[in-house]
Formats: sequence, C-alpha cells, structure tokens
Amino acid sequence: MKAKKIIRNIVIALVVLLLGAAVYFFNFDRVGYLMTLTHRPSLEKIADNVYINKGNAADREEIMSLITEGRKRVSDWFGDLVSTGSTYILICDDSSITKIAGEKDTTTFSGKSYICISNEYFNVDIVSHEFTHSEFHHRLTSEAMKRLPTWFDEGLATQNDYREQYSPEAWAETTDNGKNTIALTDMDEPSEFYAGTPAEKRVRYVNAKHEVTIWLEKHGKEGLLSLIDKLNSGEDFLSVYNE
Repeated sequence: MKAKKIIRNIVIALVVLLLGAAVYFFNFDRVGYLMTLTHRPSLEKIADNVYINKGNAADREEIMSLITEGRKRVSDWFGDLVSTGSTYILICDDSSITKIAGEKDTTTFSGKSYICISNEYFNVDIVSHEFTHSEFHHRLTSEAMKRLPTWFDEGLATQNDYREQYSPEAWAETTDNGKNTIALTDMDEPSEFYAGTPAEKRVRYVNAKHEVTIWLEKHGKEGLLSLIDKLNSGEDFLSVYNE
C-alpha cells in the first residue's frame, strides 16, 4: 500500500508539473503564446490572419490600408508573395501582451510567421520592415535560416524601411563617412546585433542597411533570388554573398 501511495503521489506531482509547464508555455513564452494566437478570446480578428486586442481604439480601415501598402513595398521587391497565407499579424496596445509577443517583431517557426506590432510602432515603415522579414524567411529552408547572419536579415528588411534613422545620411554621420564602420563578423549573431542600448543597436542597423544596399546595387533582385536558391541548396552564405 505504501508503494502504491508513493507511485500515486509521483504521478500527481508529474501531472501538476506538466500542467504548470503548459500554462507557462502558452501564456508567458513567446512561441507558446503565438501558437495559440488565433484561439485567444482577448483578441479580435479583423481580416484573414490579422488580429487586434479587444478594446483597441485603432482605426481598422487604417490598419488594413497600412498592411496593404506595406505588402506592396515587399511585392515590388520579390514579386508574388509566398508568405501571405502563413503570416499572422497582431496589433496590440496592451502592454501585458506586447511584453510576450513583442512590440515590433517577426517570429518565424513551423512554416509560419507572426508579426507583432504595438500601436506605438504601427506605421508603414515598420510594417514593411516586418513583412520583408516574413517573406524572406518563408523563402528559406530552416537549415538555410540557421546559416543566415543577422546583419543580412536586418539589412535586407531595412531596405523597405524608409525611416530617416536608417538613411544614407544617418550612415555617414554615425560612421564618419565610413571611417568607423562595424565589422560584419561582429553582427553575425542575434546576441551581437541586438546587444546594448537603442543607440548602439541603431548603429548596427545603419551599417547593415548600408552593406546590403551596396550588395543589392551590384546584384539586383535576380541576385537576391539566386542567393536564396543557393542557400537552400546548402551553399555557404559568405561564399554566395561574395560571388
């Protein structure tokens, strides 16, 4: 009897731990939260794959207009978009949600992208920036994504982000006309690229955009699509990039 009681207590403890882990994962982990995005009663669906937190005063027509404009910037680059049906968008003014889902982030996993933007950051430049991430990620295999340096991913996304803080003038000012650029090898990983203060991160974005702009001026849209194909076939990023 004593052994049975011990086993029963162990089973109960395991069940409680599993339930606790599930509650935490789906409510406090970004991936878990986003996986259940479409089923959350606190969110309102306003269009296919577009959600807003209930009570949000943002104008629904303006939201859809900015999304349409942002997608157009990206389609002008890539042509027909492959990511539209698998990209979910959340616009939110609830800080308890944005702390988990992000204020201006694209998270991609299991063949889907989740774009989360707070009301504060909801504008056409950030929408276009995040859509570029989504489209690019959908065109890459998971293995190719692992080999992708962060500076290229962000440098590409900022091509469709026209904010003054990432302009050529901003690059000239922050790098003293190229005298103080950041080495690409110091911006390869997310832990490197997103480290530090907002000002320090902005310098990396400016450097990444400038680097990718020069590359695109040389290789063009066809070069970008070729790079994607070669990465998907297993080729090394830097070997393809430096061709």
